[in-house]
Amino acid sequence: LVPTFVSGSPLCQRHYLGQTMSNTESFEAFFGLKVPTGNDRRELYKSQYRAIYTFKMPAQELDAAFRDVLGTSWTIKNDERVKYVGKLEVEMENQTLKVTMEDYPEAGMSALKYYTIQNYTK
Repeated sequence: LVPTFVSGSPLCQRHYLGQTMSNTESFEAFFGLKVPTGNDRRELYKSQYRAIYTFKMPAQELDAAFRDVLGTSWTIKNDERVKYVGKLEVEMENQTLKVTMEDYPEAGMSALKYYTIQNYTK
């Protein structure tokens, strides 16, 4: 089951890094990296470390929409994808995020996952 949020309801509020965001605001960006609008975009999961979105579109179209939201601020640092599917890293200033694209052609859907890079020091 995918949770449904009603605009203006308390269920629509998200808490990230000490900030409260509405459901529509949480769709806008993940650590400054915008989320493509796409067809039938759904937010499946979001935490302070990762976000998962699905779209009713093939991975090729998602790639084009993703490149549009990168703009000139973000650059692709490391792209390991094959036929639009796989992992890449994007960077802006001193911030790097990992991105994964998945394609589910039998369902006509694709997924986009954003991850922060964790630094563990002792």
